[in-house]
Amino acid sequence: MKKRLLVGLLVLGLVCVLAPAAYSADTTVKYAHWNALSEEYNYVKAFEEKYPDIKIEFTLIPEAEYSQKLTTMVMAGTAPDVMCLWECDISRFANGGFVDPLDDYVSESETLTLDDFIPAVQDLIEMQGKLYGLPWCFATEVMYYNKDAFDKAGVPYPDENWTWEDFENAAKKLTVVENGKVEQWGCDALGFQGLWYSLIGTFGDDIVNDKGQFSIGEGAKEFLNWWYRLTNEEKVVAPPQISTSGIISTDLFVAGKAAMAFNGSWMVSVYRDIENFKWDIAPIPKGVRQYSTLHTGFFTINSASKVKDAAWKFIEFCMSEEGQELINKAANNPSARISILEKGYYRVQGPMGPENWDAIDKTAQFAQWGYVLLPSGLTFDIVKDFNAAILGQMGIDEVVGKAIDRAKEILGEEGVASE
Repeated sequence: MKKRLLVGLLVLGLVCVLAPAAYSADTTVKYAHWNALSEEYNYVKAFEEKYPDIKIEFTLIPEAEYSQKLTTMVMAGTAPDVMCLWECDISRFANGGFVDPLDDYVSESETLTLDDFIPAVQDLIEMQGKLYGLPWCFATEVMYYNKDAFDKAGVPYPDENWTWEDFENAAKKLTVVENGKVEQWGCDALGFQGLWYSLIGTFGDDIVNDKGQFSIGEGAKEFLNWWYRLTNEEKVVAPPQISTSGIISTDLFVAGKAAMAFNGSWMVSVYRDIENFKWDIAPIPKGVRQYSTLHTGFFTINSASKVKDAAWKFIEFCMSEEGQELINKAANNPSARISILEKGYYRVQGPMGPENWDAIDKTAQFAQWGYVLLPSGLTFDIVKDFNAAILGQMGIDEVVGKAIDRAKEILGEEGVASE
């Protein structure tokens, strides 16, 4: 009798060890993000309804304070259990031991497999050695074009096979000059800072190599010389119109004054209000290679969290199709999971465009995190000099040399690829 009782107790104990841990009714996961929760697409509320034994305590941190605030909280031991880290922070937090690897969680998940993520996710794992975060969604950079202007000029629409030679030829045909004044530019100036790195990347520079080092050089020089010629000699690209803050102050594309423009995919939700011309999107043209930049935030688990299993349950839900549909619709950004990206939950259709959503799907196959892995203070300062070069205020060799020197100051010699 005692023997049977002992065996029964051992079996019961084994079952308890193997059974999934149940969450107590008061389990709380603290979560921080820079975006407010959408009332219509509230993924936190949806999670709590599905898992009523876990409460999510959401903290909204203003975007301008986000990176510094999380750093301060981590150092003070008050950081949330789940942090959506920006790209420029994830390596720093991982190297500091502030976030846990997620490899084991994903390998045991019945919801997620790494094979279903866009290639850049795997590239980041190889660079960092482990998986430290999963992209909540992503944005990238594409080319916008005025279909009415193309039709009027008899220029075929761009596609994924376009080269920079095709772009230049089209820009010349699309530039309209009346009485010595440009009424329509072939292409708008580069407004968003990240575009410089995407276009330089097509000229062959790594921007950030597989060792995580800053890497620009001959590709940057070649691109800047070419863009200078198109702006100042051919006069088919609008000159930069810089505000006192260093940002491009006008949008000639939306005004119908530029037939083409480069911008982030997030601008689709802005341009959808265009009513006076038809427009669409295409991948950035090819140079030496295809290149564009990805932008996101990564769901991570605080290494000091006391509720890591519950924190993972929340992340797993957010990365599920149910969670991704809500996040994609709320942010108007696509999923980094290929199977969900293809379903187009993020798509925001305007009366005049776009139609070629495949441009974003195709870009996701070759786009990289690139410059966003670097400190924003470094990369944005360099952009000021890029604009100065196009305006003829600085020599191009000087600008590139200064950028490399500046990177060494901030990243150290080991953080910059050898020339």
